[in-house]
Amino acid sequence: MATKTITIKQDVYKMLLSLKGTNESFSNFFERLVKSRSNVDKLRELRGSVVFKDKEALLRELSVKKRETRY
Repeated sequence: MATKTITIKQDVYKMLLSLKGTNESFSNFFERLVKSRSNVDKLRELRGSVVFKDKEALLRELSVKKRETRY
């Protein structure tokens, strides 16, 4: 397995250290953070980067699909 060295500010390191588990490596901690990001978070990052021609039609279609997937 390859490794990489990253540089972060001391205050950021302290914040990360307080969030990671006691027996958890930073690699495992970062992996957990990346895997735990929800799709909603990913979509929020994309907000404003896409322009929809017919936003209302898209919202209606999403609403129909949402109802179809519910049991």
